[in-house]
Amino acid sequence: MHQRLGMAFVAAWRLKATGSSGCYVSFELLSATLAVAAISALLAFHNIDFPFGVHPDEAIKVGFAFGQPDNYRHPPLLIVLARFAAWLDGAVHDRDFRLAGRTVCAFASVAASVLFYLVLRRYADKLNAFLWGCVFAASPAITIHAHYFKEDAVLIFAICIGLHALVRLRERTDSVDLLYFGFALGLAITAKYVGVANSLVLFVVAITYCKLEWRQAAIVAAVGALTVLAVYTASLLTETGSGLSTILRGFVIELNHVEEGHDLKEWFFEGYGLTHFRYHLIPSLTVPTMVISLGAIAIAILGDRNRAVAAFAGAAIAWLFMLELSPLKIIGSMRYVLPVVIYLLLAAGIACSKAIAPRSHWMSAGLGLLAMAASSHASIEYTGSMSRENDTRFAAMRFLETRGITRFFADYLMGEPAPETRDYRDLSSVDYLVSQRFARYLRGGGLSEQPQLTYVLAGMFRCLDGHVAAQFSRLYGDYAYVAPTVKIYDLRQARFCIPDPAELGP
Repeated sequence: MHQRLGMAFVAAWRLKATGSSGCYVSFELLSATLAVAAISALLAFHNIDFPFGVHPDEAIKVGFAFGQPDNYRHPPLLIVLARFAAWLDGAVHDRDFRLAGRTVCAFASVAASVLFYLVLRRYADKLNAFLWGCVFAASPAITIHAHYFKEDAVLIFAICIGLHALVRLRERTDSVDLLYFGFALGLAITAKYVGVANSLVLFVVAITYCKLEWRQAAIVAAVGALTVLAVYTASLLTETGSGLSTILRGFVIELNHVEEGHDLKEWFFEGYGLTHFRYHLIPSLTVPTMVISLGAIAIAILGDRNRAVAAFAGAAIAWLFMLELSPLKIIGSMRYVLPVVIYLLLAAGIACSKAIAPRSHWMSAGLGLLAMAASSHASIEYTGSMSRENDTRFAAMRFLETRGITRFFADYLMGEPAPETRDYRDLSSVDYLVSQRFARYLRGGGLSEQPQLTYVLAGMFRCLDGHVAAQFSRLYGDYAYVAPTVKIYDLRQARFCIPDPAELGP
């Protein structure tokens, strides 16, 4: 009797998803998918209510979600979703809109992790697909950016859904999959402007890889265009004061931003073409995961000539190279490398399955577990550092408060109200400087062709290094606004370090 009940239970899980295809969702696949989703959700939602005011862009997004006119310097998919989530939640206050936006990003990361796993299952064995799906879901790149009300998590989701739609289209070119692929390409375009390049490349790959006829390609293009139109229309209908001119102006401003970079410019040759790789990609994946990934990929390509690994690794390298060419790569902006993370981990998962597992199943499983453990440990520590109790900014503020220090300026957001200086002209009126930006200018002082102000401030901070009253940092910090190193400089005996206002420019 118990045996029959058990067999009936298993059979119940193996229900056919579509009668025409004969495919079914097995208990094993469902369990693995739910496990990946659970890992992603636990990390994405951990400390999601961290204090407002530590990320400079969240306040702007909250205003857009509230219904203020968007400036369209980013496509509006995130804002449309956040407005809808806020409406469902009955949001009234800023905090409600902030949490609505962060929740959208957290769910986008969970969905991206599931889609990543489903794509990887098409190329890798079940065990390696699961292990590297967990590596992706638990990597700092995914978990940290799931917390911020920013476009990055939505872009990750859009790229992953595009890849999932592509592999489905390869397996079966029917009307449903054509519509799905076109929808996915449109989503990426409305998630972030770099999604345009990703969608164009996937479209070309689909035409050649899936051997699409011109009519099928036209359907994909039409659905993608309609998706873009629908998202922009929904954005314009849920706000007032914006129009086509606003959209075009925002796009032009962002395009110029990519070309010109920030006030600090990281040139390609000064970083040996590896600025993003060293300072952003490695911390986003952890050192063990990066070493394992590159080693497995090298074996798969050089030793086994695996085309799938070469294709995904090539996509990761192409993304990284294009990012390195732009001066838009201030150290600390890990979000730029997120597309690279997707393609690199797909290549690594396939490589472990196709190149390492045939040589040793135990080694393949061990490497996957090691990468998963390293990623999970780092993400747990990083998300733990986001709480008010562990954040370095709040530790610095408590240091000042307990000593009764009120004559100070902070040069960046502290997560709570604090007197702020933007140009360092007024330092002579205070006794202490609370700085998060010292590292930016110290690095900029060693780069060529920077604005003169950068060199002046670099000299100031080098001089102030001998007058540090306190320093706050965490082992797992300085990652994408998570627990940055904060220095409190005592200016009382260091007035000579402060530049003359004339040196700071007009």
